[in-house]
Formats: sequence, structure tokens, C-alpha cells
Amino acid sequence: MSKKTPSQDFSFEFTVILDKEKETRLQRIKRWIEKQTPPLNLILRHLFSYVEEWYWKRKVEQTMAEVDKQTDAIQKQWEKEDELNRQPIVEEEPSGVSDLPTLSIRNPVVERRTEESGTSVAPPSTQIQIPDPWE
Repeated sequence: MSKKTPSQDFSFEFTVILDKEKETRLQRIKRWIEKQTPPLNLILRHLFSYVEEWYWKRKVEQTMAEVDKQTDAIQKQWEKEDELNRQPIVEEEPSGVSDLPTLSIRNPVVERRTEESGTSVAPPSTQIQIPDPWE
């Protein structure tokens, strides 16, 4: 009879978990299933695949519903802001020609400008002063 030494029968499997705090419930369940005995772990793995598929489907639907709500809220807010600024201003003034008024149409959105600063890149006048190199 041959005698086995403990070093010949040594086999050990381990799983490395990098960040246990960020591990999801699904990952924990999968790890637990892998630890079960062979006939049971195959059955559980197969059944859990359906549960996992259902879970991700519901998660995507829930996330998309939240995104749709947020986009609707943002769109309503933008419509309120644009509605105030959309109305053009029509001014009618008399002109030199009889029965023909002068119309001016202004839109506050187009006319809205930032205040000009005192410093600018362009020269203050249209004429550029070039010094005479021979003086």
C-alpha cells in the first residue's frame, strides 16, 4: 500500500476580492453559489442566470424612467425661460411717406449682450500709428 503524504494531497482554491465594500449583492450571491457542491452549484448557477437577467432588465428600465423624468423637468424649465424671452417687440413709428409707418422689430434674446470691458485687443481707432524707423 502506498502512503500519501499531506503535501501530495494539497489543493486549495481562493478568491480575491479587491474592494469588499463595493461588492454588489449579485457578486456575493455568485460567490456563494460557486462554493456549493457540484450538482447543486450547477443548478443554482443556471437558475441565478434568469434572476440576474431579470434584475438587470428592471434596473435598466428604472434608470431610463429616472432619466426620462429628469429630461422632462429640464425641458419644462427651458421652455419657461425661453417663453419669457421669445416675444419680439414691434415698434411702429411715423415715416416721411404718408400711410406708410416705419416698423422696427426687436428680439430681447438677440439683443442680449455682455458688457464690454475697458480693455480690448483692437486698437482704439481705425488708424494705426506706425513709427517712422528713420527718425
